[in-house]
Amino acid sequence: MEKGKPGRKRKLAQLTEDEYKQISQWSGDGLNESQIATLLNVNISTITREKKRNEQFAEAIKKGKYKAVQLVANKVFQNAMDGKETSAIFFLKNRDPDNWADRQEINYNLDLKNVLTDARARIIDHAPTRLPKRSRAATVSDSEGEGANE
Repeated sequence: MEKGKPGRKRKLAQLTEDEYKQISQWSGDGLNESQIATLLNVNISTITREKKRNEQFAEAIKKGKYKAVQLVANKVFQNAMDGKETSAIFFLKNRDPDNWADRQEINYNLDLKNVLTDARARIIDHAPTRLPKRSRAATVSDSEGEGANE
């Protein structure tokens, strides 16, 4: 890739067809956008901005990622067909999760209004036992005892 003026970053709008192919290749080889930015000698924010502005640039990155996913998916499928158990399980869990998921979800409907109403009724129906009132003499002697110790 050609370098621009010293001290200035190169604009991505000036990329050639071969450079778009190279970007797609990098993306397909598993490089992330930050790594691609480094190879292009630009900041990651430039990559983000250019993807929004330049459809050809965004497509080059997307196409590379898609090709890589497609290659791996084909390999997993082939491994599954060859009887490799781990690949077969992975394939089935992702293609038919309703029948092959590790977790099963169970949905409960709980009516909290009825639960609270029942709890409130049990509390109201239960009459607490009343403790006998303390005699006045016991109260007076308790308070006198406290003052004597001070």
